[in-house]
Amino acid sequence: MAYALFNRILASQLPMQFSHPSEIDRLKDLRDAGYIKVAFSPPHSAVPLCATVSEVTNLGRAAARYFGSPGPAT
Repeated sequence: MAYALFNRILASQLPMQFSHPSEIDRLKDLRDAGYIKVAFSPPHSAVPLCATVSEVTNLGRAAARYFGSPGPAT
């Protein structure tokens, strides 16, 4: 689920890289929701091979607080 991946992102140090197709799909959902900033490479490919999450947005942090997700790792 995207929620589990989002929790993993919140608990980790950024940037994070992903390459599994199912994770890439979930990252697109989180990006579309406005929760994260992510870059896909190659950027013009129909099927990205890699994604790098660079930031959790303010909206993402607010959603994490609302839904009780863990905070960033220290």
